[in-house]
Amino acid sequence: TLTVLFGTVEYFEREIEFHLSEVEKRERLREEINQIQFKLEEELLNDFICDEKLRMECLQNLSNACSKLTEDYVV
Repeated sequence: TLTVLFGTVEYFEREIEFHLSEVEKRERLREEINQIQFKLEEELLNDFICDEKLRMECLQNLSNACSKLTEDYVV
């Protein structure tokens, strides 16, 4: 393995590539969370038989959970 010296072109290329890959990971996680949220919302709205108040509470809790996960993993 070649050692890359701090401050060289190669060093900064590696740093930029690392940070870009982190951005890509965060974007993929955000997209995955959104897709999962949509799927679960659809199930709650169409397949889950319950009192409407409970349904709304579940939808709100799902939204809160997805927001928290997005903050925890994506920010």
